[in-house]
Amino acid sequence: MQGLSNKIINILIASVGGQGGLTLSRAIAIAAVMKGYSVRTGETLGMAQRFGSVVSYVRVGKEVRAPIFGVGDADYLIGLELTETVRNLHYLREGGLAVVSDELKPPLSTSLGMAKSWSREELVNIIKDSVENLILVPAKDLAIKTGNPRAANMVLLGVFNEATKLFDDESIKAAIAALLPGRRGETSIQAFELGKEWFRLRK
Repeated sequence: MQGLSNKIINILIASVGGQGGLTLSRAIAIAAVMKGYSVRTGETLGMAQRFGSVVSYVRVGKEVRAPIFGVGDADYLIGLELTETVRNLHYLREGGLAVVSDELKPPLSTSLGMAKSWSREELVNIIKDSVENLILVPAKDLAIKTGNPRAANMVLLGVFNEATKLFDDESIKAAIAALLPGRRGETSIQAFELGKEWFRLRK
């Protein structure tokens, strides 16, 4: 695997139910297993499976035992939604990389007034002030180009892998095809490629 040494890599994925955070974590896990790595995953779900907070933990290495890691232990944070990204920033270690969608789709707890609500500008500023290594991605806009707006998760996966080179692209695309057969899988792979291209051209 291209960017993995003998250490354990911790990836945290923050999303709202229905955004595909769990699918994203499973695609990473399958791609790693295909290359012979040990993988452990775990999830915490908010008050509702759909529209509730969803946090996925992915640990990859030569030998991984526990599925969950602690505050400050994430090497990478992939944020599918701004509110949930801010809510989980404390997991990212100092110097870690955050790949974050600019989409604002607050979880149900915020919509119901049970948690603080921020504006898009406030959220982006909080993230920028908190994270040294940040890639802010127009993931939803890019996904729409494939005809599948729900593929924003795979746009982020493309950006993430192009930035980190952790996994080989063919394994990821095979994992996507296994998880999402048919037309949805095709557009998801297109979204993955769009994310890679966006990262290469963004400068």
